[in-house]
Amino acid sequence: MRLLQRAGLRRLAAALLGCLALGAQAQPQLCAGKPVKLVVPFPPGGNVDLSARILQPELGKRLGQPVIIDNRAGAGGTLGLDAVAKSAPDGCVLGIASPVNHLAAPALYPKLPYDPVRSFTPIGLVASVPMVLVVGPSSPVRDVRELIDLAKSRKAPLTMASAGSGSGNHIVGELLQEAAGIKFIHVPYKGSSPANTDVAGGHVDLHIDQLSSLLPLLQAGKLRPLAVTTAKRSPLLPAVPTLAESGVPGFDASTTLGLVMPAGVVPDVAAQLNALLNEVLQQPAVQDQFAKLGAQARPGTREQYAEFIRTEVARTARIVRQANITLD
Repeated sequence: MRLLQRAGLRRLAAALLGCLALGAQAQPQLCAGKPVKLVVPFPPGGNVDLSARILQPELGKRLGQPVIIDNRAGAGGTLGLDAVAKSAPDGCVLGIASPVNHLAAPALYPKLPYDPVRSFTPIGLVASVPMVLVVGPSSPVRDVRELIDLAKSRKAPLTMASAGSGSGNHIVGELLQEAAGIKFIHVPYKGSSPANTDVAGGHVDLHIDQLSSLLPLLQAGKLRPLAVTTAKRSPLLPAVPTLAESGVPGFDASTTLGLVMPAGVVPDVAAQLNALLNEVLQQPAVQDQFAKLGAQARPGTREQYAEFIRTEVARTARIVRQANITLD
C-alpha cells in the first residue's frame, strides 16, 4: 500500500513539474533575448530623451537583456514614431510617444504616415510634466482671477507666447482660453527659451510652459507662477494653485509621455512589458529621478493608457480645428 502511495506521489510530483515547465515555456519573452531598441523621437538632452534614459537601465535589468536608446529626431518627433509604427511586432522595438508626435500630430500633419490608435500597441503611461502659467515680474497680475478679469476688461487682448504654432504649450494655451472664456493674441517663438525671455522682459504678457523648463527661472524670480495646469499641485511648487482651484474648473493638461510598440504585438508580451514598466515606475529612486525633471511617474494599466490616447487625440483635434492652428 505504501509503495502504491509513494508511486502515486511521485506521479503527482512529476505532473506538477511538467505543468510548471509548460508554464515557463509559455511565458512570453521580449525580443527572444536579443537587445531591445527604445526609439526616442527627439534629440538627446531634452525631457523626452532624459525620461527614456531613466527607464533604460531599469527595464534592461528586469528583462535580463540590453535596452539600447535610438534617437531619431525630425519633423516634430513624427519620424521616430513612424519608425516604431513600421517596425516588426516582434517585441524588439519600443518607442516614447509624446503629445506632440502622438496626440496632436494627426490634427497638425494632414499626411501623417501613421494612426495614433491603430498603428501602435499601447504599453503604458510613463510620466507627466505639469505646465505652469507664468507672467513677468513686472506684471500687475498676481493670480488667475486677476488675469481673467484683465483679459475681459481690456480693449486690446493680452499676448500669449508659445514655443511655436502647434506646440504643446500653444495647444494648452488655447484650451485655457476656451475654458476661461477669454481670448489672447498668440505670439509664436522658435522654442520656449526665447518665449520665456520675452515674458520675463515684459514684451509679452504670459506663457504656459513645462515646469522642467521654467523651474530655474521661477527660482531666480525672473517669472511669476500663477497656476499649474494639472489636476493636482506639483510637489516642486506646493504653494502654486492649480487652474481648477483658481476659477477654471476641471482644467487638466500636461506633457504626458507613454511607451508604445508597433501594432500587432502579442498581447501576452505587451502585458508582460506593462508589468515590468510599472515595477520600474514604482521604484522610489526612479520616481526621484523623474521629480528632478519636474515630472511625476504614472504607473497604470494598458487599458488606461489606451483610453487616455483616445480621449486626448479627440480633445486635441477639436481645439486645433477650433483655433485654426497650423504649423509654422
